[in-house]
Amino acid sequence: MKTPLLKSNLLIKPSIVLAVAVFTSAFLPVPFARAADPPMPTGTEFDPNPAAPGSLTGRILTYGKDSDGNTVPLKTLRITNNTAQTVYPIMRDPNDGPYDPYDPALKDYRGYIGYKVGTKYYFGLKTGQSILVRLPLVFWNGGRILIGTDGQYLTPPPGRPNPLRYDPDGMRSIADAQTSGDTIPNGVVMWYRGKNEGIAEDSEDQLAEWTVRDHHYLANPQITAKSQNKIPDNQLVTLINYDVSNVDSLYLPLAMEANDVWVVPQGGKSPLRTGWKAGSNPEVNGWTGSIDTIKILQDAIREFTADNNQLLGQYFGDKRKGWPFYNIPNPPNAPRKIPSGAIVFPFSPLLDTRSTYNNNIYMLSSGGTGRISVTIPWAGGTPDRAGSEWLHLLPSETLKFASIQIGNVVTGNPNPGKTNPIKPGTIVTDINAAEKSVKLRPPLQATSDQCSYTFSRPVDDYASEAMIRLWYSWAQYYRAHWKDQTPSAPTAPTPITGSIEVNTATLSFNIKHPELVEGMAVTGPGLDNAETEKGVHQGDAVILKIASDKKSVILSQVPNKTSANATFTVRPPQSLLWTPTAKGNPGYPLIGDKFQFSNEPEWHDPYEFSQQVYLIMASMNQIGQPNNDSVSKYMQDIVGANMGFIFTEAAKQSFDGKMVTSMIRDMIKSVLRGVTDFTKFPDIVDVQGNHTRWYPNPAKQQGGQLFNVFNLDPFVWFVHVRLGFSGYGFSVDDDTADIGAGGASQLQLTVTGTGGLKNTKPWTNQAPYGPVKNVSLFYSGPASSTNGDTLYHAIKDVSNTTPIKITTVGKLNLSDGDTVRIDQVEGDTAANGTFKIRNVTRNTFELFDATNGTTPIAPSGRYIPSPPARTPGRWSYPLHPYINSGADLKKVFYRVKGDEPDGTFQGTRVLVNGVDRNKKDGKQFRVWQLGRQDVGRLLLYDDLTDKCGTPLPAGTYNFTFFGIAETTSLSCE
Repeated sequence: MKTPLLKSNLLIKPSIVLAVAVFTSAFLPVPFARAADPPMPTGTEFDPNPAAPGSLTGRILTYGKDSDGNTVPLKTLRITNNTAQTVYPIMRDPNDGPYDPYDPALKDYRGYIGYKVGTKYYFGLKTGQSILVRLPLVFWNGGRILIGTDGQYLTPPPGRPNPLRYDPDGMRSIADAQTSGDTIPNGVVMWYRGKNEGIAEDSEDQLAEWTVRDHHYLANPQITAKSQNKIPDNQLVTLINYDVSNVDSLYLPLAMEANDVWVVPQGGKSPLRTGWKAGSNPEVNGWTGSIDTIKILQDAIREFTADNNQLLGQYFGDKRKGWPFYNIPNPPNAPRKIPSGAIVFPFSPLLDTRSTYNNNIYMLSSGGTGRISVTIPWAGGTPDRAGSEWLHLLPSETLKFASIQIGNVVTGNPNPGKTNPIKPGTIVTDINAAEKSVKLRPPLQATSDQCSYTFSRPVDDYASEAMIRLWYSWAQYYRAHWKDQTPSAPTAPTPITGSIEVNTATLSFNIKHPELVEGMAVTGPGLDNAETEKGVHQGDAVILKIASDKKSVILSQVPNKTSANATFTVRPPQSLLWTPTAKGNPGYPLIGDKFQFSNEPEWHDPYEFSQQVYLIMASMNQIGQPNNDSVSKYMQDIVGANMGFIFTEAAKQSFDGKMVTSMIRDMIKSVLRGVTDFTKFPDIVDVQGNHTRWYPNPAKQQGGQLFNVFNLDPFVWFVHVRLGFSGYGFSVDDDTADIGAGGASQLQLTVTGTGGLKNTKPWTNQAPYGPVKNVSLFYSGPASSTNGDTLYHAIKDVSNTTPIKITTVGKLNLSDGDTVRIDQVEGDTAANGTFKIRNVTRNTFELFDATNGTTPIAPSGRYIPSPPARTPGRWSYPLHPYINSGADLKKVFYRVKGDEPDGTFQGTRVLVNGVDRNKKDGKQFRVWQLGRQDVGRLLLYDDLTDKCGTPLPAGTYNFTFFGIAETTSLSCE
């Protein structure tokens, strides 16, 4: 769960609704066989008044009031089970932040959902039922809920598998759930506190999560003092962030929504502790996640994981293997749980990760689904002689013998004093099932008697090996082509004079250095001994970005000291840690030298794509050895976007540390979406619901290979395209999943279907409450130099140099080549007008002619700041067309969104008189930015047209604002 923000970024693609089956009580899947609901542990006492001072529950966790006597505001979660069988929800939180200083930190807090029958208490929520539960304070910060379908492992006895790491010595109480008119009256929660050992990755459940903030409670003096003033000011808001998460795994379809979200947003001024202002007019958000049935989801998962795989084709080789799944002992028709792309690596068979349920099976099916090894005694009778190629085994061990495979490694286990018949490295080369014998290479070196034999499958993981190979092959491709666009780049270590400040990432030069290329390694003072989160860096810092004036670069590391005009050394892009160079190395052999490209679209530019992959890997290459000790850990951190390991704690908190982290994060988001830059190439979905840029089909043959080399993680494609889910597809995908619900105190979670959802429209960032339909509003007509409106931003300084350099008050979201308008500058009138800009930094840009952007603009006088000037001057974008939605901002204005400046998502889509795009160029109509509030102005990205593509004149039209396209069939004829 990410740190909550006042806004959330989610773009649900139209395909989310294509495979959705609305779940009703008339359509229930056949339930799979499970045991009866298990009883709660004996000896767990019922607490009739958990909010009372000194209550049994109060000794476990803060409930109702904290120990300072402050009432903890009521936040609730309503859970609805629309499946055909009991589900087993468990809330969890380790209390690892400053938001709850009253409960012991780093413990495992849980709330097991259940019900009572007479004087007995049972786990689970039965089919068709809803329960309402309080979210105690300890569950506010990064709270999680696990929804399982098998109750046998909730509180297992000693000797049984314990995937949930239940501690029988943990503190427990049972208390009544909250009640309402539409929830069960006999619901209970077993509150629990135990050792914080986490849970097994192959526990059988689906994850959803939330973070709660409440301004009035978190800003009170007592909690501020107890938390040692560690709660950031920007967290002193009121909201619930929530999501259905596929970060780690996918198991069940869940949907979530908040029932009381402020339409009029909260606001105020900094510091929020004293300047916060509440929002108003709560309504129900649309849902996020999935309303599929279990059958729909599981049919897709089984298709995704099947052998002879039709979805993945030859992504995992010519045997057409499917995506791995967890080896969980279950009835044949029980749900199958699959790992995300990031989780494939840390739980790989390459690391000998075993199943929680059976230590002789790998956790993931990519290492096979059968036993890892079997041990069988010799056959008895006359032993096989030394030198024999055939080994006869005990005939009665039929089942074990059946699991032996050609290629198995054989080891002998002789009795004491007996010579081991098996030489090291012996393998099975043939099998005679009738005689229960196996052929060995090399032959026996002693007689076979008085010995048992262990047959082990060679360690293999087709899934992680294939993904390792592809990532490193792209890096290999870049190292072969890095000079293609800069032939003058030096191939030998080259000294360079530069300056850099401590804990900043910008290395500046006194002269231009056009020979530099992104990805080149940089060493020098403050970098050579740079520390990471744990340990000294391993790989060198690399150049992430080069300024357009070639006089500075942004590095992937921040130095530990300031250096002025010091000597640094640049080198060509270096080899990466764990590069597979020999047989036996995971990912060997690489195939980057076999890539072939022709007429690729610009978002698949091979040079740019390979550069992005290399920059990501080289940046993560810096991580110290304690956090980067194997290729599996390295790949987990890359695909899981664990950029924090690159920096020390101090560097993480620096402005540039955060900037570099964001840069690497966005590169990862881009390549996992299959494009060079997702901010430059946003997702485009055609009228059939197909993604035309993001999420390339893994089975499509591309790059001269029998699979799609632009798909670096098929799980992302599966989540967003095959399933059409809005939940996380990868660890940094919160702009398409994580919802910030301002003012909310009531969450709804639904297990399949729409039962329990008060708003059955899907949530989109563009229309969080659902579409705003059929409103009659004024449109400005086409934009021109004199018609339209825009956004204005203050200027801080205007240089007296050529070209004129503009310094802005706030951070920019501009790029080289953009057009800006400047006015109200006094003293230097040459700075007023329309210009193309170059040499953009985070708060400066330089002015060039508006036509070609090549002629630098010279000053005509010296800039006069304000005061004494009347204004400091302002810059703006060109004029845009607009819609006036009216002074009542609750009706439209607060229900729509503009483009996110960093390109994360596009603004609300617009339908005018039934037309949603310009027929002539195909551009979809959308809100660009929100403008003047006095008239509810919505600035549009493009001019609106009629169904034939003719621009609409100023006037009043019928509008609908939406995030998910609705079918239109208007014809120009």
